[in-house]
Amino acid sequence: MRVILDVLQGPHVGRSFIFDRHDTFIVGRSRFVHCPIPEDVALSRDHFLIEINPPRCEIRDLGSTNGTFVNDRRVERARLKSFDQIAAGQSVFRVRVEASTTMSATSGAESRTSRRTGTLNNHPAPILCCGCGMPAPPEIDVVRGSSPSLGEPVEWLCQLCRSEVSTLPQPVPHYTTLRELGRGGMGVVYQARHNQTGRLVALKLIIPESAAARSAVERFLREMSVISQLKHPNIVEWLEQGMTRGQFWFAMEYVAGTNLEALVQKDPGRYPIAQACRMACQVLKGLEQAHGLGFVHRDIKPENILIGKHREGLVAKISDFGLAKSFRGLGLLGLTFSGEMRGTVPFMPPEQILDFKAVLPSGDLYATAATLYYLLTAQFLFDGMSEGGDLIRNLLEESPVPIQERRRDIPDALAAVLERCLARDPNARYPTATAMRQALRPFC
Repeated sequence: MRVILDVLQGPHVGRSFIFDRHDTFIVGRSRFVHCPIPEDVALSRDHFLIEINPPRCEIRDLGSTNGTFVNDRRVERARLKSFDQIAAGQSVFRVRVEASTTMSATSGAESRTSRRTGTLNNHPAPILCCGCGMPAPPEIDVVRGSSPSLGEPVEWLCQLCRSEVSTLPQPVPHYTTLRELGRGGMGVVYQARHNQTGRLVALKLIIPESAAARSAVERFLREMSVISQLKHPNIVEWLEQGMTRGQFWFAMEYVAGTNLEALVQKDPGRYPIAQACRMACQVLKGLEQAHGLGFVHRDIKPENILIGKHREGLVAKISDFGLAKSFRGLGLLGLTFSGEMRGTVPFMPPEQILDFKAVLPSGDLYATAATLYYLLTAQFLFDGMSEGGDLIRNLLEESPVPIQERRRDIPDALAAVLERCLARDPNARYPTATAMRQALRPFC
């Protein structure tokens, strides 16, 4: 599927914006947004954001002064459907959701993406639930692989089976589930034992948001198998992965410890500065290797930094490398900003909101600095985030609160390092993970 925004009224009347993969679209007066309209004084700098993951589409008002309207009703946040009209300032947009077709270079049409994902309409073979065998409703959307063929097998779970899978441990070939370790936005993690070797692993189970054609499943698993190249003491090792009964499973190195979020909560705002900087430097060591091999994590945050124990002390290990990026790229993930955002957006570099796919290693450095800031202060970069303030608008418009306002014993030189790491312009940050680690070493 693809989503098209037609401009029916306003300075950009006649233009169309086309989205055929997971993306965001921001309208406002700022020159940094996707659709800048500086001449419209009724708009706020960042007025509204639309997140698209065809065929799903959601709009969020970004704290605008004059409001965002969907079908003449003012909204803070709303799901969009085909033929809905959005009004903001002088502009009116119309939403169209349709099947992807070969796009010709029509006047006024713009495509912000080049790779297509969407649905297989009129799929000749019935789509059945992998759990109970119930036929899928006709409107079910099927994520496609790079070269889909009609009639290929489709992995899909009905709502009843999804609920069962999400609450009960599901069997995975040659593993025995022992206990639940945690739950997050992308699935459930269990401690498990390999039936032949006896090795303990962390077994992550994820249910795709959309039905997945076999070509999409195979492509995703191929992408994730490449992650096994990452062998580093500060990166959680990927062992193997697969799909069974409509759910993906990933066997990873089991880290007998906690995560960085739990460390923060043990003694909020008083974590030792030297130990915190050592943790950050260990994360940066893992990123050095990953960036050197061409991998960008894109989701560094406290819950993705696992803390193990070693003879020499605590060791930080980066988990879930590439998972969010690959899921999002194939359309298997839902809408990032529609659910609980507290765990991800406060650590996200500003450029990632503007363009999911173009995040560079400098984005991981920003997220690492935001994570270190949180470890030291037990607070986010911006005021109001934990009280329900608009996370997206803060990230796009505000400057981080200086860390010494959160914690007075932070050395001036360390505060300066963090300020550079958290620069809005990626080019103003440290150029590499190695350079950032060298800047932090004096504080370890």
